[in-house]
Amino acid sequence: MIHLQERLNSHRIRLSDTCYQQFKVFGEELLKWNKIHNLTGASSIESVSENIFDSLYPLKFIDDFNSCMDIGSGGGFPAIALAIACPQASFTLVEPRQKRASFLQNIASHLGLSNVRVKTMAIQDVPIAEVNNLDLVTSRALMDAKTLITLSRKFLKSDGYFLLYKGTQFRKEMPNMSVEECFVRENRIYYYKHSRDI
Repeated sequence: MIHLQERLNSHRIRLSDTCYQQFKVFGEELLKWNKIHNLTGASSIESVSENIFDSLYPLKFIDDFNSCMDIGSGGGFPAIALAIACPQASFTLVEPRQKRASFLQNIASHLGLSNVRVKTMAIQDVPIAEVNNLDLVTSRALMDAKTLITLSRKFLKSDGYFLLYKGTQFRKEMPNMSVEECFVRENRIYYYKHSRDI
């Protein structure tokens, strides 16, 4: 994880030593669980490190936030990585698949992430009374962006933001997006958009 720290520092994303200790434990636990439950495509500590970097890269350009919902959290990218890096913010992780949700609950408990709660359900079933007035909604390559935005917009504050981690096909999903809304790194497009502008 030393290489991870160097990469993040080079982008002016500076985190505490405690964060890097937690990233290490997160990576080790994820790889252990992955051998049995196939939670993620990450199969080595190097690929976990790359996924953590991908998760945290937007910290160089997004506004500060106090509450976030991650949709389709899977093995914890980007949500667990962000929850470690942003302990002041609360995170709701929405993951309908039981094995993945169990891992998320386990790692949050193991790392003492009191800012994380896991909901084992589809986004369509999340009660608005329990999750609302959020600053940020994140999701990584889960479903079509328009569908995702339609399903999750109601959970955001009027001045909240979407942060979608997408691949190169994203331009087909949102052909009318502007360059200012997209931050590109290699084959990754980070779509960061104010909810009132969609």
